[in-house]
Amino acid sequence: MISSTLWAPFLGKDQAVQNATQPAFPPLAPHDKTGTSMRMLIHDIQSGLEQFSARLDGLMTRTEDCRSQVINAKNLLDIEHDRVLTEMADTANRCQSELKLHVGTPAQAHALELVQASQSTTESNIRALEKRIDALQAVSLKLTVLFCALPESSTSYSSRIQAP
Repeated sequence: MISSTLWAPFLGKDQAVQNATQPAFPPLAPHDKTGTSMRMLIHDIQSGLEQFSARLDGLMTRTEDCRSQVINAKNLLDIEHDRVLTEMADTANRCQSELKLHVGTPAQAHALELVQASQSTTESNIRALEKRIDALQAVSLKLTVLFCALPESSTSYSSRIQAP
């Protein structure tokens, strides 16, 4: 049969024998060049999108990890800030109490108490004097009003003496 295939063109046999015995090789050029180009383009786009999606997933995962680390760092910073403030306040209180133990009461404490006592008595005396001044002003005002209300003839003492 191989020999018939080789000699068929020379022998003038019909094309049916030649087609039946010819092995089926795919065509070298595609029949639909536009469709093949579109399929290749779609395949390239799909692989690009898959790569982009994988990179985006990785980026989002790392972003979420960074976000949680920032939140943890903020919480730790707040805790540490509160601890430092408490420690500073405790240290200040301890220093103050130690100073009070070693220094004792200030030398001016007794004098300050005397000044405060004299100031309070002075303030009460001033208030009492203000009340007396207000009372005297009220009496003076009443006398002025009464004096203005008297007729002119009764106010003149010299006219009474000379009249009889």
